[in-house]
Amino acid sequence: MPSLDLGLLRTFVAIYERRSLTRAAAVLNVTQPSVSYALGRLRRELGDTLFVRTSAGMEPTVRAEQLYAVSRAAIDGIDDVVAGREFDARTARTRFRVALTDMGEYAYLPVIMEVLAAEAPGVSLDVVPVDVDAVDRWIAGGEIDAAVSSAPPTGRTPTVELFTETYVCVSQWSAAQVGTMLDAAELATLRLALIDTSSGHDRVGRALLDAGVAPASVLRVHHLSTLPETLLRSGGAAIVPSRVASLFARRWPLTSRPVGELVEGFDVRLFANPALHPTGARRWFLAMLEAAVRAFVQEGDAAAS
Repeated sequence: MPSLDLGLLRTFVAIYERRSLTRAAAVLNVTQPSVSYALGRLRRELGDTLFVRTSAGMEPTVRAEQLYAVSRAAIDGIDDVVAGREFDARTARTRFRVALTDMGEYAYLPVIMEVLAAEAPGVSLDVVPVDVDAVDRWIAGGEIDAAVSSAPPTGRTPTVELFTETYVCVSQWSAAQVGTMLDAAELATLRLALIDTSSGHDRVGRALLDAGVAPASVLRVHHLSTLPETLLRSGGAAIVPSRVASLFARRWPLTSRPVGELVEGFDVRLFANPALHPTGARRWFLAMLEAAVRAFVQEGDAAAS
């Protein structure tokens, strides 16, 4: 096999992970012709096209899949040694990328950023919306470091269960109503706000449909953060995760009522593959992320007890 220099391998990995010469050039901070030239050299030296252009981007060949597996591990290992085996969060200038749901951005992103501010002030974080169908591909391709989502595991990406969540109905309930079960008949009389299914909260809409509940009127929004003042001004109600409802209650005069088994609960998981890019920086980030979300849960449960 020909001897390949590290620069060519870095270019190959960038193309593989982003499926685009343009995006690879941007992340490598070089021109697109430079990336095209490097790819041409690799193709000639390996005797394989490596990538085929499709409507979805640069699709790797079987040879490219094999080369990526060893190239990514080699580059990560070299970078880890050069950077120093012990990652120092206090002085690091690393950037990480995580996919969060709307609930994640509203509920536990503040805790994550609090930890970063205290322990790793120079570390940057990019947050992207979760796309359930793309998470496995994003993680395998190095486009994100991790995702926190209630999507069911696919088996293609390792997961860690973080906590179990249930739904409640928030509104300006009277003291006598707080804590009493809300049934389907009463739900049908409400002016209800729902989070759009594109934000990952499709369980509520499905549950209402299955129960034959047609609320008096429905507002559909895309973000949990818009709900508190909207509910207060309109006298409406919303079915939201219980820990989100607790956050609402701490900051707004809103209370909650259980909905029982009308809306099925869910598990929140950390999606990440530590073995793919096992650098000290990524190990630290994944551990910090898991600990921050668990801290959010413990803090909320302690406040509610």
